Amino acid sequence: MHASPRLSPRRNASGTVLVIAFVLLLLAGLLTLFALKVGMFEQRSTGNDMRAKVVNEVAEAGLAQGFEYLIRQHPEMMQTAGLWQRCGATETNFPCGAVSGATFDHDGDPTTAPVSRREQMFRLRGDVPNTIANIDPELSRYMLPLPAASKIASLANGQNVAYGVAPVLCYANGPAETAGGIPCGDIGSSRVMVATFVSVAKFPGENTSSTLVQTVGQYPKLGDEVMNTPPIMASGSVDVTGNLQVVTNPNAGGTGVPVSVWTRLNIDKHGTPNTCYADEFFRYTQGNHTPTLYQSTIRCDDCKCDTNGAPATLSYDQSGINRCEDPSDDCEGIDILDIDEGTNSDTGYNTGGHVGANFNVRSDAQSHPTCEFPPDMFKFVFGVEAWLDNNLDCFAETKAGAILYQNTDNGVTRSVGPDEAYLYKIADHIIPTDANAELVRAEQLATNAMINDAPNSAGVIWCQQACDLTGQVGTPDAPVFLILDGPITIHGVVFGYVFVRDTGATLRPETGSSLTGNCPANCMLFMNAGSAIYGALVVQGQLKANGTAAVIYDGNVLRGVIEEAGLVYSTLPGAWTDQQAY
Repeated sequence: MHASPRLSPRRNASGTVLVIAFVLLLLAGLLTLFALKVGMFEQRSTGNDMRAKVVNEVAEAGLAQGFEYLIRQHPEMMQTAGLWQRCGATETNFPCGAVSGATFDHDGDPTTAPVSRREQMFRLRGDVPNTIANIDPELSRYMLPLPAASKIASLANGQNVAYGVAPVLCYANGPAETAGGIPCGDIGSSRVMVATFVSVAKFPGENTSSTLVQTVGQYPKLGDEVMNTPPIMASGSVDVTGNLQVVTNPNAGGTGVPVSVWTRLNIDKHGTPNTCYADEFFRYTQGNHTPTLYQSTIRCDDCKCDTNGAPATLSYDQSGINRCEDPSDDCEGIDILDIDEGTNSDTGYNTGGHVGANFNVRSDAQSHPTCEFPPDMFKFVFGVEAWLDNNLDCFAETKAGAILYQNTDNGVTRSVGPDEAYLYKIADHIIPTDANAELVRAEQLATNAMINDAPNSAGVIWCQQACDLTGQVGTPDAPVFLILDGPITIHGVVFGYVFVRDTGATLRPETGSSLTGNCPANCMLFMNAGSAIYGALVVQGQLKANGTAAVIYDGNVLRGVIEEAGLVYSTLPGAWTDQQAY
């Protein structure tokens, strides 16, 4: 009887290892194939994401070019009624469908039906086909005819692109007091427009596309501060040694609250200054002074505030007499807002105390943060922060950090102060220093002739050098907004708003400027006899007036200043969206 042969343990182990190795190889192969598949998926996803970003950037270019074409190059299109057609309230087609169809109460009358935002707006009529290669004709007919030479035809990798942009306009009217929104009017009914641009971009032959919507609005270069400014506003003291005549702003402190002078330091009266209402200035003036109609206002450069039968009202309204409880006191009434030295001031030169009808303007470290005089006067007028109050004493003494400004004409870029960057942007005319000439656009460049006996000058004028004024500048119907880099002397007549700017890097709280304040040699502004300003005067620093001069608040002139300054465009916050698809 024979026994069966038995496999050795070593041979059994070898077979098991072979099976395991085969299984591992199989798993490795499967994992490799899976990894390749995942890698290909990620590669495709990355490619799709990149293409989506690129086509988005092309659509952004369409928004920018559409804005430039309509707003900058062809603004006359927006006033040509034959080019536009009103959107329908329920119209969802391109481009009207990109505007919200929500309704609102447009007139405040509960008996009238609310209107749709969309039905108040206008799109291009689309009667004449505007063929854009690789863009659906039903879209391109409403798009702007952007010049082919200015458009992007292909990317750096040779990929062709196609895009176009269509505008939707709202001719914005002022809202009624009880209205729930800003209503849009008919074509040409308003100078203020809100434009919504709808840009469509795509890669031809692909499904890759993007639709972007951006709304651009207008706002005045100058705000209500212009109308509310007292005739004289100074961050330093006002030194009056002559016969300065000031016609008050009757509503500067609120309806029916007159303010003639507003300063964070003291008014030093050595002469016989007068403050009065316009009626007293023109109607009751004595002597050979004859008021005359001049365009849209009354002119009398040498009239005076002598009451001559009119009621005594303001601080100095009759040959410099003070309207205080005790006429022998050197004090002011409610229309003079300043700091009276030595009047119960126990913590500093500009705190505490009052005389007669007036409390001191509180503008110091003890008053912070409730400052009763603007620490940064440039920000008060223009809304742009130019000076910093680092020690919290209600006086901004340090120039804000420089920012980059680029001249779009020649590409020159330079670091400048935020106030200068803003003025380069908004000024209609600039009289530059030689060093700054390359920052001035060609259409802005001007000479000193524009402010020397130049009644035909108008708009926003920024003078950087030799800014002393002689003769007449501006008229009531075409007033000027003058930004004058001080120190300067005025010996002439101005119709408009005058802002005397300090160009220093650090300001002194004791003078309100970078100067030492040794008047008249080292004052920011010196007004000579015979000078007159119809409108308002703002000085970053001290003011010295000598002889008979006048600052006459004129609401008509200041309204003209705001209109002449015009409007600027800006994208509206939250108005960009990529939620639409066409």
